[in-house]
Formats: sequence, structure tokens, C-alpha cells
Amino acid sequence: MIKVILDTNFLIYCAENKLDYATEIDSLMNEGYELVVPAQVVMEIEELGRTAKKFSDRTASFLALKILRANNVKIVPANAKYADEAIISLMRIGDIVATLDQELKNKLRKSRVIVIQGVKKLAFE
Repeated sequence: MIKVILDTNFLIYCAENKLDYATEIDSLMNEGYELVVPAQVVMEIEELGRTAKKFSDRTASFLALKILRANNVKIVPANAKYADEAIISLMRIGDIVATLDQELKNKLRKSRVIVIQGVKKLAFE
């Protein structure tokens, strides 16, 4: 089964903009898939929720975690220190990453990536 691996900035953006990524990803996929998030991404979102200076950033972090749980996204361990490293370590041929991070997209050049097109539309890049 294909994994769709969710990145921090993707989850925060979706929370801030009330974008239902689970439904949008479902409409993009024509094969079986599983939504997953590395434990490092969850830790990064939790840390942002504790340390962000802006109230809106803390709120978006809280909401992103709540949406993860509501969508039953599987939290998976990865042998890495940072979120991007964890995502790369989890990647297998055919897996997909949902991210807005240009640096991460560059590292995943040969992989499929889901990005946000416009404000509330997902697309493959």
C-alpha cells in the first residue's frame, strides 16, 4: 500500500486555511493509500504550539494535531532526528509526500509530491 507522508508545513497550512486534506487527497488518489506522519513531525508541531510567538500559530498547531487524530492518521517512528530526515527515511518507491517545503521537494525530485494549488486545492507536482 502506498504511504502519503504528511509534512509539518502542509499540516499547519491546512489547519490555518480550513483545508480538508484527507478528502482532497482521497480525490487525487486512484489507488490504495495510507496517510502517515512521522513522529518527528508531530513533535515539531507540538513544539511550535508551545513556543510560537503569535497566537494564531499556536492555534494552528493545536488544530493541526486535532485534525490528525480526527482523520486517524498513523503516526510512525522513523530513525531520524529531524522531520525532513524522517520523511526521507520513510520514503519507499511509489510513496508520496505532501509538503510545501521547497528544499524538501528538491530532495524528493524523483518522487511524487502533493502540493497546494491556489488556496484550497491539492495537486501533484
